[in-house]
Amino acid sequence: MISAREFCKEPGYPVTIFLTYAFDPLFFERIPIEDLGIGGTRRILVMGDASELGGAMQRCAGQIFHLGRKYTLAEARPSNLFHPKMIARLSPEGGKVWIGSGNLTYTGWGGNHELAVAWPIGADSEDNGAWLFDILRSVASLTGSESFRAQIEDVGASFPWLRRAPVETAPPHVLLGMPGRPLAPQLARRWDGRRFATLSMYTGSTDVDGAFLRWAHDTFGAKEATICVTPSFASFDAKQLAKLPLKVRFVERDPKRRVHAKFCWFSGPDGDAAVVGSANCSAAAWLTNHANGNVELITVYDTPDRAAFAPLLADFDGEKRLPEDVLKAPVKPELPGDEGDGLVFRLTSLRLRESGRAIEAIVDPVPDQDSATLVFEVGRKTFRVAMRRSGGRYSGRLTGEMSLGAETVFGRIEILVGPDVSVTQSRWLDNDRAIENSARGRETNSNHGVFSGRGFAGASEQRIMEAIYSISTSLFNFETPDLSELGSERRGPNEKEAGSDEDDEAAGPVDPSKLTYRLSDRAAKSGTSGHGQHNMHGVSLSGVMKFLFSPDDEPEVDLSQERWSAEEPEKYEDNATSAGLRPGASPPTPQPPVPRSDAEAATALREQIDTFLFGLAKPSFAEKCPPTALAQALAFPILLGTKGAEEGWFQEDALASIAYRVVQIMFAKPYGPGKPKGLFRQVQARYATGEPREEFLKYVGDGALHTVLSAALAKPEAKSLAALVQQADAISQVERCTDLVTTAHPDQKASLSQNVIIRGASFAINERAPALAQAMTKLTSCLQQWERVNPGRAGRSSMHKAGTVLWMPHGWEVLPRSPAETYCGGVNLESVSMDAPEIKSALEALWSAMRLGRAEGHSLAKEHLAQANK
Repeated sequence: MISAREFCKEPGYPVTIFLTYAFDPLFFERIPIEDLGIGGTRRILVMGDASELGGAMQRCAGQIFHLGRKYTLAEARPSNLFHPKMIARLSPEGGKVWIGSGNLTYTGWGGNHELAVAWPIGADSEDNGAWLFDILRSVASLTGSESFRAQIEDVGASFPWLRRAPVETAPPHVLLGMPGRPLAPQLARRWDGRRFATLSMYTGSTDVDGAFLRWAHDTFGAKEATICVTPSFASFDAKQLAKLPLKVRFVERDPKRRVHAKFCWFSGPDGDAAVVGSANCSAAAWLTNHANGNVELITVYDTPDRAAFAPLLADFDGEKRLPEDVLKAPVKPELPGDEGDGLVFRLTSLRLRESGRAIEAIVDPVPDQDSATLVFEVGRKTFRVAMRRSGGRYSGRLTGEMSLGAETVFGRIEILVGPDVSVTQSRWLDNDRAIENSARGRETNSNHGVFSGRGFAGASEQRIMEAIYSISTSLFNFETPDLSELGSERRGPNEKEAGSDEDDEAAGPVDPSKLTYRLSDRAAKSGTSGHGQHNMHGVSLSGVMKFLFSPDDEPEVDLSQERWSAEEPEKYEDNATSAGLRPGASPPTPQPPVPRSDAEAATALREQIDTFLFGLAKPSFAEKCPPTALAQALAFPILLGTKGAEEGWFQEDALASIAYRVVQIMFAKPYGPGKPKGLFRQVQARYATGEPREEFLKYVGDGALHTVLSAALAKPEAKSLAALVQQADAISQVERCTDLVTTAHPDQKASLSQNVIIRGASFAINERAPALAQAMTKLTSCLQQWERVNPGRAGRSSMHKAGTVLWMPHGWEVLPRSPAETYCGGVNLESVSMDAPEIKSALEALWSAMRLGRAEGHSLAKEHLAQANK
């Protein structure tokens, strides 16, 4: 089989279209999408069988992230079994197609015995590919997904060679079986008059009576058929096969893997012929001639080269066995899906239009009711949208407080039918703007702009969540997020991008993705900033790091006054259209946005930070993370904490808590016996010598990450013993890691500490952090001396209250808040300080270091530090 993965990785094809029967979204979002990214694909379309997609969504809902945002998925009509398997990769110059038996699943891409063929198409190829667009249009006619159909037409318009009529008059060598147009009559016409004596066939499943084998005898004169099938998937009845006018025998392939390939080799007095594709040995695949027939796709070889097929044909040269010796109890054959699922109505299309607020739904059959309700859940919130019917579709509009989040959204339609409410099955939402942004190759997500300025720039919760998800995805794919368009090259809200081919609609909505702001072009004019980065005394800042540092003299701009037009475009649109606003007239005064609950926003942001830290600590991330992504990923949670604090959502100490968790992952996270502790050490070990070492230090040793960590940890003043010890211990670990500042010189350190966006960072970095690290070193030394005088006390288990701060030779631990008491080892810091004067003095010095900066306690703190260091 030609590797589907290698086929998808081949570069140069911005559009990829999949046709499949079964679809595994978790597999697709983890493997094929990554392979397509390597191959440069930006627009991804998938069409599959309705029953298979429905089952997959029920199993995987809540775990899907890219569906409806990065790729479009469409289902065929439930009345038809949609069975073709094809991958079409397209570019303006030409393309390549892959046709075979493998579904878009783990087993289809390697678990089963599969078979596929691939070849180039286009003006410069032997196959000009003019047949392809007819096939794409035909299958698109079987789906209710407007987004899928519209994009197929867009692809045809973008690539003119797809619509070019074939030069040759010969029939195409790719045949599509459709309802009312089955494959068998098409193949019979193609090979009209030819006679074959034998048929060798791979098949993944069968019918009961071997109808296709009888057709092969009646049409082409076949007298013997040799079948390779996994017996447990064969529905043949040995008694029925005995009634056929040809001899049927079976051969076996590797019994440990299912035979799922579909292949026919005809041989006889008129030469050889072959078929490769999706059609099994069944009447449904080849012969059914009615509206509920299968959809199948095959590639036909009129005069195949036997040598090219020799490895396959060799399987049929082995021992041939009788049907009764091979066949087991019949299993249910592969038949079209059930026509009904117990629901009166079916939601076939759900789209969020590019305005970002208008939402459309198509229900089949079209209800008589003029109104309906769209219901969707995001996180723990349920939203209801009033929908009105116009013609064959329902339309509604999201209100300002409705946030769709950053994951795939599923919705259902409720329709009042008499006294009852009919509810459709849930369907995913196709987000037109997100899909088009992905298809156009916009590496920069417009939502990243929420990180510009203070706080989240007055952005909606939806935009914030989408920006967080976008950057998180890039980092966990080991990429530095491309935020180049969000740097110095910003336009005013009324400036149109040069060369833009997007037409402005009269009185249309303001598109937030087109709304950018000019914060400062000073750096660009001075030449100190490269594309997508700014420079501070030799430190090039890009990606996440760029947002944590503000260039010298950059003005803060309050974007909240612009929020009404960016986040609630329907207010301008509705007023303009209803009042007939004239060109040049002033728009009506906007109403203030719906207030957002700070508590809810803080909870949502905390959940996002927790999720990111969980992914950051995974061994799979440590195994492959390069230095380029390491510093960015470690800094990202601190950026989120800083923005949350600026919004007033977090208390001052929250930032230190987030930074402490980052440092624990950096230096204390265990990865197994014999492996270095901590994410930082894991990556460092893989880049230990020579040029890799230089690369590692280039990205982590310039002082930027050290500055961010020190500022976040030392800025808030601890109010509890636990917070004090955790902050001081984390600062000590950062200070001891010399690799974080190896390539930085004093001018760089000074510039970074002055420009990091954490307020009061310069004092925290230059005074409080060193004082805390020094005092913590003294405290640890005192505890070690105490342990030598009292051997074994640290390892002795005893009962401790919740929240107790414990010291052990390997480090510090703060007991959780529950249960109320815990039986464990360790030295209770508070208790031992009461009995040991030197530990008490060292602890007081640590408190004094934390209180540095208080005017009334500044001199006292210095005295305590002096005593601690004697």
